Amino acid sequence: KAQVFVLRRVALAKTGLMRAFFSGTRQRMIGRLRRKSPLVAILLLPAAASTTFRWICGSISEHAVFVAAPLTLRSVAQEAVVDRAGLAGLSRSQSPQQQPSPVAAGRVTRFAGDLVTDVADATTMGFVLAGLSAFFNGSFPAVSRLPSGPALDPVLFNGLVAVGVFLTSLMVPLFTGGAFLFAPAGAAGGAVFVIAALFSFIAIPRVGLATAQAVWSCSAILTSFTWGAFGPGEIALPVGDITRSIAALVVLLIGVLIIVNKEKIALKFDGEEPDKPKKEKKVDPADTTAGLVSAMTCGFFGGSILVPFKYLPPDVQGMAAVPSFGCGALVMGTLLTLGYWTFVKKEKGLPTSSFEWTLAGIVGGAIWSAGNCCSIIAQSPPYSLPYGIASPIRECALFFGGLWGIFVFSEIEGTAIGVFWAGAFTLGSGIVALGLFGPGT
Repeated sequence: KAQVFVLRRVALAKTGLMRAFFSGTRQRMIGRLRRKSPLVAILLLPAAASTTFRWICGSISEHAVFVAAPLTLRSVAQEAVVDRAGLAGLSRSQSPQQQPSPVAAGRVTRFAGDLVTDVADATTMGFVLAGLSAFFNGSFPAVSRLPSGPALDPVLFNGLVAVGVFLTSLMVPLFTGGAFLFAPAGAAGGAVFVIAALFSFIAIPRVGLATAQAVWSCSAILTSFTWGAFGPGEIALPVGDITRSIAALVVLLIGVLIIVNKEKIALKFDGEEPDKPKKEKKVDPADTTAGLVSAMTCGFFGGSILVPFKYLPPDVQGMAAVPSFGCGALVMGTLLTLGYWTFVKKEKGLPTSSFEWTLAGIVGGAIWSAGNCCSIIAQSPPYSLPYGIASPIRECALFFGGLWGIFVFSEIEGTAIGVFWAGAFTLGSGIVALGLFGPGT
């Protein structure tokens, strides 16, 4: 009981930290800076990523005792409820002299109620962390807008992002005070991340950004839910209501399609026809098929990034495996970048980039890594959000990308803004329904 009481106090403290992080004062400050320059607003992202990274690393160290405990908050609460029911049955079966006192029965009732409240608080915090993972996942591409001059090859930029993920992962042992432990399963997760990003760069030139983004987002949501609902026992949890869960997935996919096609839908509402190119571009069916397959493959790997983490040994669970993740990302990113530069581009020597692009890639990797850590924490005790819920939420990152397009870059205007918010409301409805009826509920 004392242990749970302490954990509850820590959870309340964490909630206070989150409220302070998103306080009105900071929001007003960001608003003023954003009106002055969009670049300044983007420069605030590394600070936000650093603050969140420190907080989520500290979360593991403060809950280390609880992680090692044999029971989770959820199981303890279930046992308390059972104890309360057993106590009530015992009181009915015993004689008045043998019945427990009302004071004892009241203590058990209050204890069970407090534990249920703690479970609710932990679940809420898990959803907050999953939302933060979607925020950082949807925000790190905005850093590519910072550099001036010629654009860097996307595959080379992807390699720089992998370097940023690696450098950030090395900071985890410094914040948590733990030792550096290498786990092959953690490194496999980093390799999967780099492969997913590579297929996105293959898909975009062949089918366009809007189509590719819609396909890989839908593919990632379906893949992550399938892992969480029907995958191996290390990953999957029983689904509360399969029919309503599928309905929630459909709502999520509709929200994704609305956000991705907001401009086209807005033109329909305005009664306008989209501008047709002066020269019709010949589309190769084989090229289109390759693009769609690449986008679906990107979504498959993107929805499977943290699957290897479910097979980690007990001594390298959760955040302890992040350094291994960074090593896997660095190795796979280096191999793919050099292979692309040598065999596809057929260039001699090593690839180079300007200081601005190098910094942007590393900062982008750090921001993405913060989102990845949020997702890992959300799925670890005491929050223990199921994989089939946390990962689909993370794949709704295009919502936050749209917010950057509205409030910073002014890319979305007019009726398209209303269409975007309709899609965002649809996404939110799907997330709520999935949280109520999805895996582990």
